[in-house]
Amino acid sequence: QVGRDSSIHIWDTETIKPLSVLKGYHQYGVCAVDFSADGKRLASVGIDDNHTVVLWDWKKGEKLSAVRGSKDKIFVVKINPYMPDKLITVGIKHMKFWRRAGGGLIGRKGCIGTLGRTDTMMCAVYGWTEEMAFSGTSTGDVCIWRDVFLLKTVKAHDGPVFSMHALEKGFVTGGKDGVVALWDDTFERCLKTYAIKRAALAPGSKGLLLEDNPSIRAISLGHGHILVGTKNGEILEVDKSGPITLLVQGHMEGEVWGLATHPHLPICATVSDDKTLRIWDLSPSHCMLAVRKLKKGGRCCCFSPDGKALAVGLNDGSFLIVNADTLEDLVSFQHRKDVISEIRFSPGAGKYLAVASCDNFVDIYNVMSSKRVGICKGASSYITHMDWDIRGKLLQVNTGAKEQLFFEAPRGKKQTIPSLEVEKIGWASWTSVLGSCCEGIWPIIGEVTDVTASCLTSDSKVLATGDDFGFVKLFRYPAKGKFGKFKRYVAHSTHVTNVRWTYDDSLLVTVGGADTSLMLWTYEMEGHRDSRQCDSEESDLDSEEDGG
Repeated sequence: QVGRDSSIHIWDTETIKPLSVLKGYHQYGVCAVDFSADGKRLASVGIDDNHTVVLWDWKKGEKLSAVRGSKDKIFVVKINPYMPDKLITVGIKHMKFWRRAGGGLIGRKGCIGTLGRTDTMMCAVYGWTEEMAFSGTSTGDVCIWRDVFLLKTVKAHDGPVFSMHALEKGFVTGGKDGVVALWDDTFERCLKTYAIKRAALAPGSKGLLLEDNPSIRAISLGHGHILVGTKNGEILEVDKSGPITLLVQGHMEGEVWGLATHPHLPICATVSDDKTLRIWDLSPSHCMLAVRKLKKGGRCCCFSPDGKALAVGLNDGSFLIVNADTLEDLVSFQHRKDVISEIRFSPGAGKYLAVASCDNFVDIYNVMSSKRVGICKGASSYITHMDWDIRGKLLQVNTGAKEQLFFEAPRGKKQTIPSLEVEKIGWASWTSVLGSCCEGIWPIIGEVTDVTASCLTSDSKVLATGDDFGFVKLFRYPAKGKFGKFKRYVAHSTHVTNVRWTYDDSLLVTVGGADTSLMLWTYEMEGHRDSRQCDSEESDLDSEEDGG
C-alpha cells in the first residue's frame, strides 16, 4: 500500500480473506515484502526517508525487529531460506546483508573488493547454501556473493536485470531486453533463453503482445511453469519446453478515462494516458482484439453510429478518426492545445463530430468534408460530458463548474432550455451527471467531482454511475429529488472514471483511473428477479475483471 500509515495484508488465496493485517511501522507506504521459507516470518521495506526494514511474526501481528535500511531507494528484500534470522536488501548503489540481533538488525555492506564500486542492484535471491546470494545489476550483470564478499560477476542481459527467481536446480532471470534466461546452479552456463515475442505465443493465448521484447519486471515459478510480468501490463506463462501463453493484460501507466462500447457488437474500445488505444472482446474470451500506439495519451473515444470508425481525443488537443477494425488513421486534426475531454459522433449517419476540450470549447466538425463548421462558446470551465439529441441538432454539455449547457448544432449557438423541456427531448445517449433528472445521484456532501460518469440504458430505465470513491451505482431513472435510492457495487480500487452500457444493455463496462483496469458487469433485467427497492447492496451486477 502507498499512503499514510500503510498496512500489509496477508491473504488466504483459497478463501480470499485476510489472515493478518500488519500496521504501525510504515508511515508512507510499503515497497517490498518477502516471506521466510517456513512461511512464519515476513520482511517488509517502507518508502520513508530511511527505507525502514521490518521483520514480522505475521500470524501474531508482532514486529520482531526494525532498522533503518538506506537513504536511497530499496527495491527488494529477501529472507535467507536456511537462516530466517538473516536477510538481504538491494537498491540504488546498495547491497546489504542483515542479521537479527535482539529487537534490531545488524547490517554489513557487500564487499566489492577490487572489482569496483557498488552498482545499483535491481533484484536478488539466495542460492543453494546459506552463505550464497545472487543479485542483478542495472548494467545487466549478475553478482555472485559468498557471505558478504563478491566472488564474481556474470553478464546476463543487455540492460538492467529486473527480476530473478531461484529454482530447485538453477535460476531464472528477466531483463529490460525482454529475454527470460534459465541458468545452471552456479550461473556458469545459460541453459536456455526465451525471447518474449509475438511469434512465440501459443495458440491458446488470450490477446496480443503490445510489442516484441517487452521489459520484464517480475518472475515467479508455479506448477512447472515460469510466470512473467512485463512493463506493458502483461502476465505470461512460459513453458520450459518453449511455448509462451499470454494470460492477462491491461493498460499500464497513468490513468484510463476513455471508454466506448460498439453500437451493435459485444466489443469496446479504451484509450489511456499510456499512449495506447485498445479494442476488447466482451464475449466470453475477454481478450484484447487489437491495439495501437499513439503519439500522445488519450482521455476519450467514440464509435461512429455504423461502428466502422472510431474517434479518439488526445491529451495534446489533437484528435484522430481511425478505422475501427484496423485502427489505421483515417483523418486527424488539431485546433486546441488542451486535453480533449469528450468526443461524440452525431446519431444517424454520423454526419457531425463534436469534440470537447479542457479549454472550455466544443468544436463541431463535418465528418465528410473534414471541416470545422461550428464552435460552442460560453462554458466557464472544462467540458466533462456531452450528448446529442436523436435528431443530431442539439448538444447537451456538462462542465467542471457544474453547468448544464445546450448548443444548437452544427453552428454551436447557445440555447436556453427549461429543465421540464430537457426531459421531453429524445436524447441519443445520456451520460450527463447534471439536471433535474440526475439530482438524486449526488451524495449528501458533494463536490463537483464526486460523480465522474453516468450512462443510461437504451430503455431509459436504469442510470449507472461511477464516482470518486470507487463505487459503481445503479439508480432508477429519472433520479429526481435529493439522495435517490441506489444499489452499490465495489470492484475498483480507485476512482471510477467512466461507465458504459453495451448496445443491448446486457453488460455494464467500467474503467478505473489509477487502477487502469477494465471491469465487466453482467446485468440481469427486471423480469428475471423480483423488483425490490434499489437501496441495498444485493447484486443485480456481477463483476468480471479484464486487464489491469
